[in-house]
Amino acid sequence: MFGRLVPLSALVFILATQPAIAQSVETPAEEQDDGIIVVTAQKRSENLQNVPISIAALSAAKLNEANVLTVQDLARVVTNFSATRTSQAASIRLTVRGIGTASNNANEPSVAAFVDGVYVPRPGSIIGNFLDMEGVEVLRGPQGTLFGRNASVGAISFRTGQPTGDFSGQIRAEGGTGDRYLLTGNVNVPLSESLSVRVAGLASTSNGLFNNRLDGKTYGGSDDYAGRVTLKAVTGNLTWLLRGDYAKSDGDGYVTNEFDVRSVSPAQLQNFLNVQTRLAGSANDLVRFDRNVNQFVTADLTDENWGVSSDATVEVGSFSVRLINSYRSWDSEQLDGDSFNTPIEIGSRIAGFSSRSHNHELQLISPQKELLNGRLDFVAGVYFFREDFAIDERLQLNRQFCDFSVPPNQVAQCNALLRAGGGVDATDLDFSQSVESFAVYSQANLKIAEGLTATLGGRWTTERKNGSFVQTLANPFAASLRRPESVALRLRDNRFTWRGALSYQPKDDVLLFASYSTGFKSGGFNSGGGTEVLGLSRRFDRETVDNYEVGAKTSWLNNALQANLTFYRMDIDGFQDRSFDGLSFVVRNAGTLRHQGFEFDTRIAPSRNFVVNASLGYIDSEFTSYVGASALPGLGSRARQDLTGGRSHFAPEFTGAFGATWSGDIGKSGLRWSLNGNLSYISDLNNGSVTDNNPQTVQDGYALLNGRFQISGPADRWNIAVFANNITDKGYCVAQFYQVLDTAFALRNGVFNGSTGVRCAVGQPRTIGVSGTFNF
Repeated sequence: MFGRLVPLSALVFILATQPAIAQSVETPAEEQDDGIIVVTAQKRSENLQNVPISIAALSAAKLNEANVLTVQDLARVVTNFSATRTSQAASIRLTVRGIGTASNNANEPSVAAFVDGVYVPRPGSIIGNFLDMEGVEVLRGPQGTLFGRNASVGAISFRTGQPTGDFSGQIRAEGGTGDRYLLTGNVNVPLSESLSVRVAGLASTSNGLFNNRLDGKTYGGSDDYAGRVTLKAVTGNLTWLLRGDYAKSDGDGYVTNEFDVRSVSPAQLQNFLNVQTRLAGSANDLVRFDRNVNQFVTADLTDENWGVSSDATVEVGSFSVRLINSYRSWDSEQLDGDSFNTPIEIGSRIAGFSSRSHNHELQLISPQKELLNGRLDFVAGVYFFREDFAIDERLQLNRQFCDFSVPPNQVAQCNALLRAGGGVDATDLDFSQSVESFAVYSQANLKIAEGLTATLGGRWTTERKNGSFVQTLANPFAASLRRPESVALRLRDNRFTWRGALSYQPKDDVLLFASYSTGFKSGGFNSGGGTEVLGLSRRFDRETVDNYEVGAKTSWLNNALQANLTFYRMDIDGFQDRSFDGLSFVVRNAGTLRHQGFEFDTRIAPSRNFVVNASLGYIDSEFTSYVGASALPGLGSRARQDLTGGRSHFAPEFTGAFGATWSGDIGKSGLRWSLNGNLSYISDLNNGSVTDNNPQTVQDGYALLNGRFQISGPADRWNIAVFANNITDKGYCVAQFYQVLDTAFALRNGVFNGSTGVRCAVGQPRTIGVSGTFNF
């Protein structure tokens, strides 16, 4: 397939010699001075208010204004969206409307990520600081027609800076809490009338925010480096963008997983602490959210990714032909230990992830005002994707493993084996998977009456997956953690997804719409090791989505007021859920799930100097059928419960964001000041890593307050700002999970209420900082 698509590059240059009429094709999202936001959700540049899709779009200025530096920060300003990370850097869960997928396994995301139109298969590779970002679009609801198989509940599109025709640039320096220092910048250089280049770079360092009393060290820091070179050629009817980027992060990869004393009885807690004191001489710090821990830590992370892409658009008459080719490489290796989060030296895990992928997409984009007397326009394309993905997991048995985990009559033999080096790579898991996906798609808009437009689109996708799972043991005492297994896996799948919509625009500033769309995520393979041999049952089936929406997008008072409201219902069949047996996760199809609710977004600009942005999201979540859900802890890995009628995890009922920016002139000096404050809210949600509706893993609702004050020089040549995130230092858990080997710690009470020890992955505490920017 790759060989068939590469010659299409030659076609672009042949077409480039033909006469053309320039027209608008996909460009970075931006916000104009009058509040109009241009987005590319339908593969062409359009006013956000004219697109019948629920979209949250942020320009570079808005990202800077709200201190949004990473994908995790986006949740502060975008409702019904979250990006959370747990114990592994590769474990990023992108969630839209309460549906998402943990990414530190072979299961693929339900929210597709794109960078400059190129699909990024592993969300773990986008965890770093944003580099030279022009805009971000979060598309809520299935985007299976135009974006493909893994946009089953939504998509997120990142747009980086493009070269300009003038010599210009920016340098920004920043310092903040945790000895965090950042230097970033970009420069545009015109090489000729038709050729220009943009170079962007970033370097940052931080020591971390969490103090470990056991060894006196601070954890959570990293050294990050990133760079991107973009070459833009505009000649005749050809626009060609060549990009190359590189990013590397070195650090400890540490995430604080604190013990929740409320999850166990006083007797259980005392026994838990006694075991630690007996074997390690000290016990866990039990004060949550105080930035202190007391754990044996062996942590190290190296994360590296790079990519190249070619994006060529040629105008042929009044049509546009666009060809995107890309290649991306991502490698991440993390030593996360001690994996039991106690002062006892029990065991650590080395986890490696490797992804090699390439995308190829040929698009045909029609003019918007010519076909059928301006009544018809369309987008069509052909797409090919391949990824080779591998996971390497090796468990290390630390020096107190035998004293803690082995029967007394075997401790001496086990310790002798450890002293002989038997704790190094005691288990070795090797998982590999290759995926090939091919699709053809088209979407057309037909104006059937004045102001009334019908949209119809479809996409046919076929793909195949081949995988291999091999688990070996070098130490027989590690059998309590992993069992040997070897199995070859194969899957073939194809699916037609489609979208139909009606939109009515009675006047220029009002759009009413109703739509039905479908999405799907193909089946796959369980890549996690455990104490049970799964064999061919490692396969799980596809997940499909039917989505219904009605909405309105309105503008008032010469665009000083925008108010957008979308009601939705998503029916998910074959929901790919993860269960947990105490040592490992297993993905299985969970039955049917219904999520319904609304998204409300508004912008109010009563004056040039005062702008308010507010949004509110609501999710009514219910399993309409889930008879084989994970049981509460303590009932055994094979036990099941019926969660029909229950709520899904990671699906808060309400999310909200409110932000206001107030600015003004400082006399007649040419200086300006601006003050921004934003408040994000999440209602109660169950964020336990196992979908079992255990009330122990319910996180109470919380609000995060952030602010920024900035002074800018004449013509915005420079600015100095002070900022703070989580100003009230609110403590909260981004995810929760059960204490590993909780049975050995005697934390399970063995009765139906499922009480056991719970760990909290701590959210970001208060941070403050200062930054300075110079534009030239």
